[in-house]
Amino acid sequence: MDGNGHYWPGQPPSLPPAYYATPADPLVSPTYEGWWQRAIALARQTWRQVLTVHLIALVPTTALTLPATLRLNEVAATLGLVPGRPLPDMTEYIQVALQLVGLSIVASLISAVAVAVSVQLIVLAATGRPVSVPVAFRVGIRRAPAVIGWGALAGFVYVGAALACFLPIFYVGAALMVLPVVATLERGSGIGRSFALFHADLGTSIARVATMFGVSLGSLGVSAVIGAVLRAVVADPAATIGATLLSGVASLLLGIILVPLLVTTYADMRARREPFSTAYLAPAPAEGHR
Repeated sequence: MDGNGHYWPGQPPSLPPAYYATPADPLVSPTYEGWWQRAIALARQTWRQVLTVHLIALVPTTALTLPATLRLNEVAATLGLVPGRPLPDMTEYIQVALQLVGLSIVASLISAVAVAVSVQLIVLAATGRPVSVPVAFRVGIRRAPAVIGWGALAGFVYVGAALACFLPIFYVGAALMVLPVVATLERGSGIGRSFALFHADLGTSIARVATMFGVSLGSLGVSAVIGAVLRAVVADPAATIGATLLSGVASLLLGIILVPLLVTTYADMRARREPFSTAYLAPAPAEGHR
């Protein structure tokens, strides 16, 4: 029985020993080193498939946002903003900016689907099944609405935390980092469940979340620096196109390592709150005979 009072599919009320994690569990680790090693091992096993999924998602997201970004830069260049002078008519700039925001939201929905499918790829590898993109897609696409819905609600939580103070946004961000995994793997679970897992063992949670935050910040920071240098030496629109493509490559590489880190973090958090092992994520025996 999980924290929401539900039995997992194919799992009897009295748990067999396989449902308690052992030192050899592919996802659950008692130590930080073991957590990192498991994530790296899963990344090596699934990088081709995860890269394929994120690459497929990168094409429409770039096609959606890049033209609007280029248009926004063109409009901004024609405004001729000069300190001390009255602002020019900003109507067109605001309209294009709002279009870019809307397209960015659509792009984020596509990315959420890619994350859900990638999580399923990691689960396939951890449970000893063939790592297949079509299989992961069939399962992930069914969970994508939950991932998107909970992600949208989490946006309001982030806004509330940002309005409250500067520090709460870090707390909320840390507690909700595994939300995409929770929404993908647990039906009916979302924000509250993520907070409960995060608080099960604060030391474990903070160490893993801080590492993922550092990996993400380092990757995005390097991409931003290279993009800034590119903008300084190359004129638009080539600079904007190059910086956008560079950011996309950075997100592809980040997804290869970040998704396994997220899934293993979720497993470690959950194992410290309740009986849990990778066996929970294996399909029920009856499903194999359908």
